[in-house]
Amino acid sequence: MILQITIKEIYHNLTTLRFALMIILLPVLFVANALMYSLGGDGYMVQVNTYNRQGTQQTKHIENSANKSLAELALVGPGEIAKSPSRLVFCADGADAQIPRSVKMESGGSWSRTGQHETEDYEWTPPWTLEYPLQIKSQSAMQRIKIDWVFIGVLMSFFAILFTFDAIAGERARGTLSLIMSNTISRGQVLLGKYLGAFLTLMVPLIVGILISLLVILLFGNIPFASGHWLRILGMVGLFALHVSIFIFLGLFFSSRVSNPITSLVWLLLTWVCLAFVFPSLLGTFVGNLNPILSVDEVSMQKEAQLGQLRDEFRPNGGASSKLSKAASVENPEATRLWADYFSREIETKTRFADGQIDSQFRQVQLARDLTQISPIATFQYAMEGFANTGIVSYMNFVKQARRYRQTFIDFIKTEDRSDPESLHIYPVKEGLSQKPVDPDAVPVFEERVSYRSVLSQVGLLVLFNLLFFIVAQVSFLTSEINQ
Repeated sequence: MILQITIKEIYHNLTTLRFALMIILLPVLFVANALMYSLGGDGYMVQVNTYNRQGTQQTKHIENSANKSLAELALVGPGEIAKSPSRLVFCADGADAQIPRSVKMESGGSWSRTGQHETEDYEWTPPWTLEYPLQIKSQSAMQRIKIDWVFIGVLMSFFAILFTFDAIAGERARGTLSLIMSNTISRGQVLLGKYLGAFLTLMVPLIVGILISLLVILLFGNIPFASGHWLRILGMVGLFALHVSIFIFLGLFFSSRVSNPITSLVWLLLTWVCLAFVFPSLLGTFVGNLNPILSVDEVSMQKEAQLGQLRDEFRPNGGASSKLSKAASVENPEATRLWADYFSREIETKTRFADGQIDSQFRQVQLARDLTQISPIATFQYAMEGFANTGIVSYMNFVKQARRYRQTFIDFIKTEDRSDPESLHIYPVKEGLSQKPVDPDAVPVFEERVSYRSVLSQVGLLVLFNLLFFIVAQVSFLTSEINQ
C-alpha cells in the first residue's frame, strides 16, 4: 500500500506546473554553475595560477635566504604562506573572494643608528612575524550572486514545500483523505508514502542536474578531480538528501494541521523565509552587537603604545641609559643576548596583538555560526562549505596550520643552529646565529590539510532536524481529524 501511495504521489507531482518549472530551472542553474566557475574570471584555474606564482616566489625567497646564511633565513622567515584554492568552490562558494588567500610575513624593515659617545654603530633587521591581512573587494550586485550548489539547495528547500503544502490538506479539502483511510492502512503508512513520493520527485531531477554540472566541468577540463574529491561530492549529495528531507517533513507537518492548502502554503512560506533569511541575519547582527570587537585602528594604537614602552625601556636607537648601547656581535655575547631579549619581547608583543585580533574575529564568527544553525538551511550551507573546504572556517583552519608551521620553522632554525659550533646559539639575533648557508631543500615546507571535524557536527544536526520534524509531522497527522 505504501508503494501505491508513493506512485500516486509521484504521478500527481509529475503532472503539476511546479514540476515543469523545477525540471526546466534545475538544468539551467546547474549548467550556469558549471560555466561560471570553470570559465569565470575568478575561476579555479585563475586561482591555481595565482597560487603557483606565490609558491614559486616563496621557493625563491627561501633559496636566496638559505644560500646566504641560516641567520638570514631566521630573520626574514619563510615568506608569504598561500592558501591553496579549492577545486570544489563551485559546490559551496563560501564568499571565498572576500577571504584572504594568504598569511603574510611582516618585518620591521632595516634600522640603523650612528654611535655617539656611549653607543656603538649598529644596523639590524627585526625578525619576522605573522600578519593576517584583511581583504575587501567591492562587488556589483550581479557579482555577489553566486549560483553554487548551496544556492540550488536553498531553492530545493523551497520546491520541497511547494510539493508538500497540499499533500494532506489537499486530500482533506477534496474529500479523498477519508477514502484513503477507509482502507486497511495506517496513518503512518500514508505519511511515509507521501514522504517518499515527494522525496523521489525532488531528488531524481536534482541528481540529474548534478551529473549535468559535473559533465560540463569535465568536458571543459578546467577543474580536475581526484578520488577524494569524488567522495566529497558524494557526501554533498547526501547533504542534499538530508536537507530536502527536512523540508518535506516540515511541509507534511503544516499540511496535516490545516484543512485549506492555501493556509498551509502561507505558513510554510513564512517559515521558510524566516529560516532562510530572517533568523540568520538577525542572529548575526545580535552577535555583532553582543560581542563587539576592537577595530583594527584601536588594536594598532594599543600595540604601538606597548611597543613604545618597550623601546623606552631598551632605547635601541641609543641615548642615555640605553640597555642596548653595545652592538650585537660574536665578540660580545652579553650585548647579543640583550638584543635577543629586546627582539623576543618585540616579537611577542606583535604576535600577541596580531593573533589576538584575528582570534577575536574568529570567536565572533564561530558564535554567530553556532547560533544561526538553529536554521537547517544555515546548517546545510556550513556543511557544504566544510566538504568543499571553502568559507571562513577553511580560513580559520588555514591560520591555525600557519601558526603551527611558524613554530616548526623556528624549531628548524634552532636545531640547525645547534649543529654549528661557531654559533653563539642566540635566537633571534642575526649575529647570534650561524652564518653558514643551509640546504634550501631541508627547510620545512607548509602543507595545508583539510579538516572535516566541523562537518561531522553539522551532519549530526541535519539528522537531528530530520528526526525532530519526522516526529512532529507523525504526531501531528496521528492526532489530526480526517475531516476538518
